[in-house]
Amino acid sequence: IGLKIKGRDLPLLEIIFAASPNSLSSTRIILIVEEDTILNLTQLIIGRQNSAQSNLIEINVGKNAEVNHGLIALGEVDSNLLNHLAIEQGINSNYSLISLQKGWGFSRLEPNIIQTDGQAKTTLKGLQITNKTEQIATHSFVKFNGPDGKLEQLNKSAVNGNSHSIFNGAIIVPKIAQKTEASQLSRNLLLSKRARIDAKPELQIIADDVRCTHGATVSQLQEDELFYLRSRGISSNQANALLLEGYYHEILSKLPLYSERWSFLNNFLSNTR
Repeated sequence: IGLKIKGRDLPLLEIIFAASPNSLSSTRIILIVEEDTILNLTQLIIGRQNSAQSNLIEINVGKNAEVNHGLIALGEVDSNLLNHLAIEQGINSNYSLISLQKGWGFSRLEPNIIQTDGQAKTTLKGLQITNKTEQIATHSFVKFNGPDGKLEQLNKSAVNGNSHSIFNGAIIVPKIAQKTEASQLSRNLLLSKRARIDAKPELQIIADDVRCTHGATVSQLQEDELFYLRSRGISSNQANALLLEGYYHEILSKLPLYSERWSFLNNFLSNTR
């Protein structure tokens, strides 16, 4: 499917991928977002038992255009997902991706973003939640092909059971991309002694006039915060749930969607504890 989109007062565009049990599906969507356009996009991916999906979305963000992209990927037992995003940004464009991955036996999200002439802004914020023996991964790639580009990236994970969370973020700043400003942070919450976390930031910087930072942290729920809540009559389970809710909220609160239509997000937090 190919769509050409133009305008500033557009309704939210929703693209839904719903798998059938015991099936394999493959899709490709091309979106041409024209100059000065503002697009709010929600991509909802639903897995079913023993299903597999391979999805590709290509988005060309025109000059002075803005795209707010929310990606919600919710799997079931033994469901698998490969999801690739190919994004090209023109001058003075703004592309924001807010993503959630949960419940997949195996999931791999690959945002590939190129600022074709620089002078653009990219925001990437992701949350991946794993349990049991699940493996969920984000492999991002951002390349600046011109000066004055900006990137703000935050990837969060919460891992439980025997699950495995992976984050690999590559940032490429060639010599032409002077005055680039890029920040990348991977924050990970370890909820089980048997769970695994791999975080690998990659910065390839050739330009000499840049401001680029990166970092990665792995932590557990803080005992002093849990004690504070329990000392005020809150049960251990409720205290854990409240801290997780605060951890998730930074990402989930930014999703562009019609909340009245997707009521599952209203009780999402109660199903992630």
